[in-house]
Amino acid sequence: MDLKKIIPTEAKTLHDLKIDPEIITDLIIKELFVHGKKVPRRLAKDLKINTEIVTQVISELKKLEIVGMVGGSGMGTDYQYGLYPKGTERARNVLDRDKYLGAAPVSFDEYIRITRQALDEGKQGFSINRKLMEEKFSHHLGYKDVLFQIGQAVCARKPAFVYGFPGNGKTFLCSSVVKLLPPMIVPYAVEVSNQLIRIFDPSCHVPIEGFDMEGLDERWVAVNPPLITAGGELTLEDLEVKYNAKFGCFDAPPQVKATGGVLLIDDLGRQRCGVEEIFNRFIIPLENKIDYLVLGGQRMEVPTDEIVLFSTNLDPMKIVDDAFLRRLPYKINVRNPTVEEYSEIWKSVIKKLGLQFDQKNIDDALVLYKRDKRGLRAVHPRDILNIIRDRKRYLEDGNIAIASNEVTEAYDIYFVRDLTLVETIE
Repeated sequence: MDLKKIIPTEAKTLHDLKIDPEIITDLIIKELFVHGKKVPRRLAKDLKINTEIVTQVISELKKLEIVGMVGGSGMGTDYQYGLYPKGTERARNVLDRDKYLGAAPVSFDEYIRITRQALDEGKQGFSINRKLMEEKFSHHLGYKDVLFQIGQAVCARKPAFVYGFPGNGKTFLCSSVVKLLPPMIVPYAVEVSNQLIRIFDPSCHVPIEGFDMEGLDERWVAVNPPLITAGGELTLEDLEVKYNAKFGCFDAPPQVKATGGVLLIDDLGRQRCGVEEIFNRFIIPLENKIDYLVLGGQRMEVPTDEIVLFSTNLDPMKIVDDAFLRRLPYKINVRNPTVEEYSEIWKSVIKKLGLQFDQKNIDDALVLYKRDKRGLRAVHPRDILNIIRDRKRYLEDGNIAIASNEVTEAYDIYFVRDLTLVETIE
């Protein structure tokens, strides 16, 4: 998949940007007001546009006595420009209604066109199959049956309901699904009716390292397939366009930011709104791969073409009904590990911690599990062995062999039986 064929070429004129020229003018004025004098090259870099466009806008602002040369040496783009009093006044007025600073936006129509093209190219030119799954998850221990089911769901690009006891790696597995998807391109921001919506989010969009944007429109970013995780804090309002005071613009909701990647609704059943409400909100995005959002009274149809995964460690039948499950063709149980898988994980953790492997340690642990009728979890070997390693460090014990009493002690610390306060009288 060649993203360079999809990203538009660099715009050379204001008209080529396909947005209201006033947006660029306001961005330049705000930059000079907030960050002080700058040369056009620096302004162009901040706005991710061609220097010639910035020079053209500044030339017009000079005529209006809004900006002027305030320093620098050399010719043309080496001169520094700052705001005149008239420009300062205008900057304050602009910032009162629009505090956004940063890359210039792309038009909404351009966003839709390029996004759909990137999604189509990704589906046609990137094959998701068993071979890719085994390659990307080659270091994952056990759970071959679970991985097979997840691979099928991703290949079909269908939503899945992932459930199982806590500690078996549901969130890790769901998060790793992005390894199977092609890269994506997203704009920094989109302009809708003179309002800006932020699409690129550094908390979930990771730019492709070393991607050459020479000659291309730098208002777009080539990113690894995004992973958006929404947990127990999710509300229905979060799934709509919301104003972000930090960035001074509106924020696209998670189902839009996740386009081309994975949207994980984690801890399903622990949200402040009901599961039925969440699912009803997702019916259209799940079935049609689009969503309808409202900004300033304008209704927009946007692509939400991503893998949606619902994950829970609660009893599925207590939080969802048959209608919910029917719409999710894949129900994947991230089960407890077998004894063999538990042992594999134990060996892997032992190696990472620099301790000595002894099958007797596992046998000792399994006796304790059986005594307490406790189920195995994939996370247990890591946590128990870390407690043993911590004990050795505390005692300055350089012996890398693990004694039976150390296994028992770590097990008892980790699986404390009675978390109650006990008064003692002496």
